[in-house]
Amino acid sequence: MTLTSVLILTGSGALIGWATNWVAIKMLFHPRKPVLGLQGLLPRRQQALAKDIGRIIGTELVKTDDLLAPLDGIDLEPQLTALLDQAIAAKVADLRKIPLVGAFISDDLVAKLRNGLLKEFINAQPQIRAGMKTAIAAKLDIGAVAEKQLAAFELDRLENVVKQVASREFRAIEWWGAILGAVIGLLQAAVMTLL
Repeated sequence: MTLTSVLILTGSGALIGWATNWVAIKMLFHPRKPVLGLQGLLPRRQQALAKDIGRIIGTELVKTDDLLAPLDGIDLEPQLTALLDQAIAAKVADLRKIPLVGAFISDDLVAKLRNGLLKEFINAQPQIRAGMKTAIAAKLDIGAVAEKQLAAFELDRLENVVKQVASREFRAIEWWGAILGAVIGLLQAAVMTLL
């Protein structure tokens, strides 16, 4: 076997390996619409992939308990104080307009009532937070949110995002295809020489 034959087999193997991997990467996103029965992986399976990825995100990556855990560190006192003051002010103003009753509602009585209620609310913060977490957890479906977002994600935008994240890896896959193709070409040349 001549050197030219070895170079042709090695070069054609490298070209075929590189081209095969390049086409495989392109077929992740293209063709968008079926052409002769062929369609890119993501355009064809976007809904199913969105469902699977949403389920994985909701069960494995972002758990509701982990998402709600920061609520335990929130001090609700400022919010409770503001809400209580607002509610008491509105109610006291209405009660003071009532003849006879309004005369018995002193600022001292209102202050004692407010401070007593506020103390109870502040002491009940763990129960309030637990109730909030339970209510939110009952309504929050992280997997469904992720699925909906992924299913509606524009494929052009998704392709750009994936290329930004994995462009080096895609080039490496193409070059490894060329290297493996070249090795296979050399092996073919060696086998042909032995025969």
